Amino acid sequence: MPLKRPQRPLTQDPDNLSVTFIPYLLPPLASGEYRISASQTVKVGGAKPVPFESFQDFVVLGARYRLDPTLLNSQSPCNGARGDFSRQLPHVVLNAATLPWQRSPFVKPPVTGEAPPSWLAVLLFDENDPPPDLQPMTMANLRGSDKVFFPLCSMEPGEKDTDPVTVIDVDIDLFNAIAPSLNDLRWNAHVRRVDPQAKASLDNSLPQLDYAVVVGNRLPAAGHSSVAHLVSLENFAPYLPGDEGEPSEALPDGTRTVRLVSLANWTFNCRDGQQSFAQLFKALKTTALCMPWNADSATDTGSDKLVENAFGLGYSAMNHTLRNGEQSVSWYRGPLLPVSTTSMPKSSASHADELLRYDPDSGMFDVSYSAAWQLGRLLALQNSSFASTLYRWKLGHTQQQLQDWANNDLDSALADLSLSAAPGQATGSRVERVLFDLLEQAVADLTESIITEKN
Repeated sequence: MPLKRPQRPLTQDPDNLSVTFIPYLLPPLASGEYRISASQTVKVGGAKPVPFESFQDFVVLGARYRLDPTLLNSQSPCNGARGDFSRQLPHVVLNAATLPWQRSPFVKPPVTGEAPPSWLAVLLFDENDPPPDLQPMTMANLRGSDKVFFPLCSMEPGEKDTDPVTVIDVDIDLFNAIAPSLNDLRWNAHVRRVDPQAKASLDNSLPQLDYAVVVGNRLPAAGHSSVAHLVSLENFAPYLPGDEGEPSEALPDGTRTVRLVSLANWTFNCRDGQQSFAQLFKALKTTALCMPWNADSATDTGSDKLVENAFGLGYSAMNHTLRNGEQSVSWYRGPLLPVSTTSMPKSSASHADELLRYDPDSGMFDVSYSAAWQLGRLLALQNSSFASTLYRWKLGHTQQQLQDWANNDLDSALADLSLSAAPGQATGSRVERVLFDLLEQAVADLTESIITEKN
């Protein structure tokens, strides 16, 4: 039965709107050619009306034979993944929420009032099918031979015969077995509206709200590798199999292969049921996080006791390349420790080396705080929003401090000037002397600041 557009978006939980599921999201204008016409009739007095008319043609171009990598947010299972995916339909997440409905599998516009079918589909190929090979070619070669079927598609403005395209040729029997029907295409894509408060962002910016999701219609086989393709089914509506997989009668006689445009592809391996998350979690080595030092086998020598104490405090010996290029070994520990610690050696530092601590008993450095300082610095520089905000704060603070100093010096100089003579008796020479003293002091302060920064 035809679908009806819901009166309100379907939500996961009325009390928790972190994710909202929307059946479809139509673009303001579908891909295609358009014309804007404007007309006006001018009538002056009893003269004959004079009509004026103007036209403006324009084209809306969307993804067709190639998919911009920035439009592909993620795919699941991810490329190269290994795990128990036997109960997971492969799917892709697209950054353009209207992309699955920017085109249509129909040659002519579909009937209004029904849920629009997606022109995108995820086809899953098992290793025993076998998966078709990717074939790079140009648009001029899309039609192929008589036994290779590809629906007739007209060229759009801006397209050329030499434009590259990647295709796969699928056996007709396999195509009818795994390709979605037209009714499937009304259900295989939806929009997820994500609450930005539930998402983390490195630069503290809100993520994009709407994402399109295209879901496949075939489950991976356990113990097999699979290849998934995001394919274009533009103009394929008459040639898709029926709901029960029956071949379309519209396919030309003698067709043995169906050619599909592949917009993205990825490979993953579906392990058997013995590799589920719960089973892998239970099979973890429970002693992996234990202290890598057996105190019972240690001797009473000073070096063994030193190492035992360091391990007991949560330290590890790490290779350390010094600034002069020499190789050494230093102690390092993270923030999670088995014992309580003292406060930082310094409340602040201008560079990482200030936080290096030297142990004369072992002759080794403790680089823990130094490494943490450097890690924080790199994270701050990576976050462009934070780095630019910090720079503006430092610049504004410095400028305000300089302005305060200048105001204080000026107030002091004017006070001295007013005390040195009666009002109205300050000569030009006194004013010049005061201004010269202020300028000389400002140059001295600036020179001292530059020397301090260099040091």
